[in-house]
Amino acid sequence: MPQLVTSKLFLKDLEKLRSNDILRKKIVKALGLLGSDPLHPGLHIERIVNDPSAWSARVDGRYRLSFDLGAYLPAGNPDWTADIVLLRILDHDDLYKSPR
Repeated sequence: MPQLVTSKLFLKDLEKLRSNDILRKKIVKALGLLGSDPLHPGLHIERIVNDPSAWSARVDGRYRLSFDLGAYLPAGNPDWTADIVLLRILDHDDLYKSPR
């Protein structure tokens, strides 16, 4: 089970969204899934094209969160048991423009 490590920007983004109770519950659910089962189909995990080391996970139809994996296996595949560094949580289009 991976550990979730937050970046300063992630915490700053989260603070901006804290007044939205419904979104906050969705974020908690997405983070719970990411921490317990990073490959859960509800997260819709995908690589971010303009930043090949960053990944994204769906929070809801509008918001996504970006993250880096702490390690890769020797064959180059992601090690989904390693730490996950949470980078940003933004609107879908903004996140794909600036995932870090």
